[in-house]
Amino acid sequence: MLKNRLTYGVVLVALILLIFLYEDGITYMALYVVLVLPLLSFGLTAVSRRQFSVQESLNRDNVVKGEVVQYTFNVKNNSFLPYTSVRVRFKASSAAVTADFTDKFFSIGPYKNHEIEFNVSAKYRGNYEIGVENIMLYDFLGLFRFEQKHGHAFILTVRPRVLDIAALPLSKADSGTQNVKNFTSEEDYAVVSDLRKYQPTDGYKKIHWKASAKKNELISKNFQNTKRNSVVLLLDNSEIEGDKKDEDAAAAMEDLMMEAYVSTLSYCARQMFSCSLYFIGDEQNEGAGGGFDYLYTIASKIAFAGQDVFDAYLMAYSKMQEDADNVLIFAQEISDALFATAQTLSLFGNSVIVLYFRDLRDDETKKIAGLGDMGIAAIDFRRMFMG
Repeated sequence: MLKNRLTYGVVLVALILLIFLYEDGITYMALYVVLVLPLLSFGLTAVSRRQFSVQESLNRDNVVKGEVVQYTFNVKNNSFLPYTSVRVRFKASSAAVTADFTDKFFSIGPYKNHEIEFNVSAKYRGNYEIGVENIMLYDFLGLFRFEQKHGHAFILTVRPRVLDIAALPLSKADSGTQNVKNFTSEEDYAVVSDLRKYQPTDGYKKIHWKASAKKNELISKNFQNTKRNSVVLLLDNSEIEGDKKDEDAAAAMEDLMMEAYVSTLSYCARQMFSCSLYFIGDEQNEGAGGGFDYLYTIASKIAFAGQDVFDAYLMAYSKMQEDADNVLIFAQEISDALFATAQTLSLFGNSVIVLYFRDLRDDETKKIAGLGDMGIAAIDFRRMFMG
């Protein structure tokens, strides 16, 4: 636009000089035309700017990190006047969101429409606001611009990836390990252990119909119990302090911890462990037990904005003396409180594993060595990727 204004100024000055050198009707007419054209261009653009409509869509609003979504923006010209130059500017609420381009220039003829498609992805998991920041209309001379604010936006939810990780040293009830503390019992409906009289609490599935017909009374089946191990995943989701020199360091750390959390959850679920999630902000502080899909949905929504201290939360958990074979602690740092709590949980008969996600300080390295002396595993998650 600056270039157009400079060009217009040069033409106007040249015509004024031409009048002094060659005063004639045609030179005056050229000057009047040059003076009137900007007013005409401004007026036509001011009128036509109110004659367009916008439609937009997002093909998916819930994806896994790394997946690309398509944000479509359609502008329609409902006027007989053309839009000679239109600029649409894409916006995102975070620098973690990337698009294949941010600005798009185009023209729209009378009663035509123009569709733009932005390919959008995010570097980290989270909720992001995406949309169009504004629409800029330029007159046909390129001297004036009219900004159209666009307040509507979509919320894109990006869930953490589930990665393949190396095996974890978990205790299992069927492995002969001596320090297994507790397991949940389930019935294997394929194996009948014995028969007994029917109880009012028995369901129809337990009734042995052939035996009931022979004895002329309801007979129930006892199914063989199967052992199922348990694991508790304790996450330090307190607010992460980022490095001032690297603004997205905190976001990257949070993203890595959440990938570790859901990837470990997936590994434990595949190993047939009964899993419970514990994290700051869990209102009941009783964890959440269930299948992987259910737990993954809960984990994907965990926020790291809390002001609570994880050390206090961890110590409170140890005092509850929960019945769990395995306790996995996802730690931001190896603090004195974590060191003491891990030892306490181990003394209670739990198999404790501490996972960390950054290079350790000297004092943290000493604590890791101390945990190892007690048989407590400490693992750098960054070395656990299998692919």
